[in-house]
Amino acid sequence: MLNVKIGSAPISWDVLSFDGSKTSGLSFPQMLDGIAAAGYEGTEISAGGFFPAEADDLRAELEKRNLQAASSYVALPIEEEGALDSMLQQVQTVGSLLASFGVSEIIIAGNTVPERLEVAGFVAADGSQGWTDAQWTRAASALETVAACCKERFNLKTVFHHHTGTYVETPAEVERIMELTDPELVGLCFDTGHYHFGGGDVVSATKQYADRIGYLHIKDVWPDKLEKVRRERIHMRQAWAMDIFAELGRGAIDFPAFFDALRTQSYQGWMIVEQDSVGRSQRDPGWSPVDSAKISRDYLRDVLQV
Repeated sequence: MLNVKIGSAPISWDVLSFDGSKTSGLSFPQMLDGIAAAGYEGTEISAGGFFPAEADDLRAELEKRNLQAASSYVALPIEEEGALDSMLQQVQTVGSLLASFGVSEIIIAGNTVPERLEVAGFVAADGSQGWTDAQWTRAASALETVAACCKERFNLKTVFHHHTGTYVETPAEVERIMELTDPELVGLCFDTGHYHFGGGDVVSATKQYADRIGYLHIKDVWPDKLEKVRRERIHMRQAWAMDIFAELGRGAIDFPAFFDALRTQSYQGWMIVEQDSVGRSQRDPGWSPVDSAKISRDYLRDVLQV
């Protein structure tokens, strides 16, 4: 048995809850209604934007539907010189919100950048398209400083999210950031879809980082579309526009083996279905985020017994 809570991320509903809150046209209550109707226990939240600006209003909307707040995703320029003060200010705003909901983790990622969006999915293996040693050192130090702040001020564990289009995408890059950071401060938000997209083996990584994984994003990947991205060297934004991420059980990832590994490791915590669907409602008028969310939730329940 797995003692997990299953959540649905706003991006699965064609909602970006950060950077201007682009939405599919759904209102916030409509999104929450759909998450509850599809059988999920909670969702990730954000400070303002698409979400209610006041924590009490957000809490009331969640409680009305018996939903919980899971965590928040915060993208930061961790490798940039001179950016630490602004990063700390940003995480304190989010950390205060999460603490008021009794959340356990805060998700930190690097920023997506143009030069890595261009090569996402086929990053050079020799490290030539990655950070310099100085940038790696600066990024790890900033990440630990941010994590220490979140722990001391808000009792939050930082989990780092590797992500396509950032400088921590490939298996080698994930390994390096884990090696450079203190496991007491920095855990791993493991994302099945992004790790597979970045060239990694999801099951092997789950075993490798058994002691670091503190939070999960789960998504599947269409193998034919990924092959096309790599063959034609397609930009990551176009890959997203191709709807490269599939409902669970429909793509290339071996989820039964992945869940076997999680059970062996006695993973406990949130498991967020995060099927990136940015702009899908405009591209495909027949697409239903509720139906899509139900397909993944039913797969988890019926096939994987969670």
